[in-house]
Amino acid sequence: GGNYDEAPEIDVMIYCSGYEYQFPFIDDNNLNLSVIPGERRVSPLFEQLWHAQYPSLAFLGLQHSVVPFPFFELQAEAIVSQLLNKSLPPRNVRMSSAEKDANSRGPKNPGRIQDTHFLGSFQWDECLKYAKYAGIDEQEELQKYISTSKAIYDHAGKERKSLFPGGPDTYRYNSYVRDDNKSTFQCHPLEIMDSEEESNTITDSQPAAVSSSI
Repeated sequence: GGNYDEAPEIDVMIYCSGYEYQFPFIDDNNLNLSVIPGERRVSPLFEQLWHAQYPSLAFLGLQHSVVPFPFFELQAEAIVSQLLNKSLPPRNVRMSSAEKDANSRGPKNPGRIQDTHFLGSFQWDECLKYAKYAGIDEQEELQKYISTSKAIYDHAGKERKSLFPGGPDTYRYNSYVRDDNKSTFQCHPLEIMDSEEESNTITDSQPAAVSSSI
């Protein structure tokens, strides 16, 4: 920060230290729904989507550290498909799977209870899993879309991890052009101008594009 002659007047300071799951609109007296503050975990859920005992109740969008909209769209496809076809496993299988999942502490090893709904780089297998429940997992177009998305995600993650902690998040200014038919993408980095006249102005430096094949 800079030097200031006068301190700013602050009415209130809010610390955003994380998120909790809350469903105040659900009367869970008969659902046995567990949402314990501090755990960031909802149970019992089958495949982290359907209530294991009452699968007509689904919880879309619980997972975090994902590319949200494509992921949630596949969840929605799976929910609709199962409402129409009712082809989920029997209740005892769902309950057993939900209990195992609730105690798994997420895909990281070792994980924490708070990581139960974390996915990160594990999200792509989950995408294909929900696509299978939706009956669309064998669509070549979808497979290529997921594959290209994974490659872009991995590239952006590598760019982010190479940056000095606390420095400019230059990876956020990358522009990606995807070609799902070829399962490739191009990355066009942008340059941040930093001068007395043009502070934090973003301009396209038009370098040679970085291409990646999957």
